[in-house]
Amino acid sequence: MITYHNAISQNGQVVHIDNVTKDNRNERYFCVGCHSEMTPVLGDVREHHFRHKGKLCSKETYLHQLGKRLLKERFDTQKDFIIKYFGNSYCDKTDKCKILSFDKSINCNYKILINRDLKKEYDTCEMEVNYNGFRADLMLSSKEHPNRNPLFIEISVTHDCEQEKRKSGIQIIEIRIDDEKDLSRPLIEEDNMLLQLGDNNPYEFYESLPHVRFYNFQRRVNWAWPLSRFRVSRDEKGYLKGAVNRNDLNCRNVESNHREDSFFEVAIPSRIVADGQKPDLYSFGMAKAVLAGIPVKDCYFCLNHNSCIRIKQIHNKDIDGATLAHDCNKYLLNKYAISLTLDHYGNLPNWEWKKGED
Repeated sequence: MITYHNAISQNGQVVHIDNVTKDNRNERYFCVGCHSEMTPVLGDVREHHFRHKGKLCSKETYLHQLGKRLLKERFDTQKDFIIKYFGNSYCDKTDKCKILSFDKSINCNYKILINRDLKKEYDTCEMEVNYNGFRADLMLSSKEHPNRNPLFIEISVTHDCEQEKRKSGIQIIEIRIDDEKDLSRPLIEEDNMLLQLGDNNPYEFYESLPHVRFYNFQRRVNWAWPLSRFRVSRDEKGYLKGAVNRNDLNCRNVESNHREDSFFEVAIPSRIVADGQKPDLYSFGMAKAVLAGIPVKDCYFCLNHNSCIRIKQIHNKDIDGATLAHDCNKYLLNKYAISLTLDHYGNLPNWEWKKGED
């Protein structure tokens, strides 16, 4: 027999028995499923629960209604509403990929767990709404983007979502509820070798359906390697300076994503050159810029670097080598250091761009 741990308060809110005390136990409480009055039982022997004053309602009715209310409350009150489901990373540019040419063992096509925060996509959660001939237990929609396709959340206690609804093309999250504890379950798809990631009904070969199911979700994700960008731009004094921005772009948009203030850029896979590695990404970018004819200067690429009195007199660890070099009349480019840096990285995959040469 089901034990009722939740009820509706006089102000219409779902109340768990743990939040009922001797001070508020005499307020009126009603069943989530059948709306008949309930009494809180707070004895010392049995587990605390709510008791129907009249005839018990069914487990199906109680859990189904409770599930809708609690999930709507979760959506309406929490900062985020996270769902996670499996998909396949996919790249359609492998035949021309510089990264794969550098390392044949890299695989950009594999199974991934997709994370989505539905609060960033939807701002409205409604109960028992009709859409395209189907009735949703809960429907998420967006008032800010009214043309965005809604998403259904369905509660399954004894009856699963009907086949016609699953085949409708509507994104559906179906949650199987066996008891009240299932309602606190995170909305994460269970991993399984039988999961058919290319199908709208990905659970065709499951012996028993998982507790949280995702229907009609786009499961193919265009994979992109994160890239770090070395760029040369002018500062407020008009000096050309180099800078590195980690994970600033990716291998899919590198050909078109350029900063407006850049004169020269080199994009490099972030994972290939580790933080702290010497020569670092800045050194590699500076070497490429010099080779491309960009008139950049930096104390660390000067032949007089080790004997320079100006550098020795400055104790600041964050020496602005570019400013010092531009103001120095003894600056001599260390072509050997440039050559060593380029030789060190060898055939490191990179994308070079120079303003005016698109």
